[in-house]
Amino acid sequence: MPISVSYPGAFEEDAPLSLSVSAGATAVPVFIADFGTAFEGAVRVNSGSDLSRAAGEGATSGVTGGVLRGYFENGGGYCYLANTAGKSLQAALNSAEAFDDVTILVPLGLWDSGADAAGETARAVTAYAAAHQSMAILHAGRDHNARQALAASRAFKLDADQSAHAALYHPWLIPSGDGAQLFPPVGVVAGLYCRVDRESGVWKAPVNVQVAGGVRPSQAVTDAEQAEATSVNVLCEFKGRGTLVWGGRTLNETDDQWTYVPVRRLADTVQRDLQKALTSVEFEPNSQPTWEGLRAAADTYLNGIWEQGGLRGNTPKEAYFVQIGHGVTMTEEDLRADRVVLKVGLAAVRPAEFIPVTVIGTVGRA
Repeated sequence: MPISVSYPGAFEEDAPLSLSVSAGATAVPVFIADFGTAFEGAVRVNSGSDLSRAAGEGATSGVTGGVLRGYFENGGGYCYLANTAGKSLQAALNSAEAFDDVTILVPLGLWDSGADAAGETARAVTAYAAAHQSMAILHAGRDHNARQALAASRAFKLDADQSAHAALYHPWLIPSGDGAQLFPPVGVVAGLYCRVDRESGVWKAPVNVQVAGGVRPSQAVTDAEQAEATSVNVLCEFKGRGTLVWGGRTLNETDDQWTYVPVRRLADTVQRDLQKALTSVEFEPNSQPTWEGLRAAADTYLNGIWEQGGLRGNTPKEAYFVQIGHGVTMTEEDLRADRVVLKVGLAAVRPAEFIPVTVIGTVGRA
C-alpha cells in the first residue's frame, strides 16, 4: 500500500520510531433516506430500541422500518442515519463526513423516483464510497427479477472504482408479521456484514449466512437466473435452513481482482487503518528511521491479520509484503517533494496474487 507523506525535515535520528497501526471499525453503516422532520443532518443510533428516540416514529414503520429492524435483528451494531428531507443527496452525504468511522453506505428508497433517479443516487453513493474506502449496499427494484436486476445495475453506468465499491442484493423480503410491507434486503445484509465481521473478520465473505427475523424472499430465483446474473447477490430460501444470503460479489465485472466483496473490504480496511497511522509521523523527518518505523508497524499489523486467517499463505512472506525506502518505493523526486511512500501487498483469500493498496498522506506540518 503506497503511503505518501510530506516531510520538510533535513535531520536524521539514530533509532527507528516506535509506531503502531490500530485496527479500526470495519462495519459501521449510514442509512440515507428521507426521515422527515425528526432530525436534520445525521444522527447516531445505538440500537433498535434507540430508533424512535433518535429518528422519530417514521424510522420504525413502513419500508424504512422494515429495513432498519432487519439490520438490528441480524447483528447490526450502532449506525448512523443521514436525512435527505429538504436537502440534496450530496448534502446528506456531506453530513456523514462528521463521522470518520462510517464504512458502509445504504441508500433507502433507491427506486422511489424511477430508474433515472436510481442511477443518479447509485453513482453519487458509490463515488462517495470509493473515495472513503467504504462499501455501498444497493438493492434491485421491488418487481425486478434477477435478469432485470442485472440490467438495472449495468444501467447505473458505474465506473470501475465505483462498481468495485458496490454490491447489489435481490429480491425484496416478505416480513413475518401480517400486513407488513415488503422491504429491500439491504438492512438485513448490512446487519450480516456486522455480524460476520465481529465473529470472523472483514475478510470473511457474508455468504451462506442465515437471515434472522423470519423473513422470506418475495420471489424465487432459479439456478439459471443466478448463473446469468452472477454480479447480483441473491437471497434464497432453503428447506430446513431458512433464508440465506447466496452471493458475495461486487458490481465490478471487468477486474477479477475486485470481484468479491470481502477482498475489496479487506483492502479498504487496511488502507483506512494505515492512513490513520500516518498522523503519528506528520512531524517526523523523511529519513531511514521514519521509514523503518512505518515498515515495522505495517508488518506487525499485517502479521496480526494473517495470524487470524485473514490472508492466504503458510508463512508471512507468502501472505503479504511491506516495502519502503529510497530506490525501492521512493525516487529523488519523491524526496524533494517531501513525500514518503509505503507499499504493501495482500494475498487475499480468493485471488492468487498480491492485492496492492495505496495510502496517501501529508506530513511535515509546522
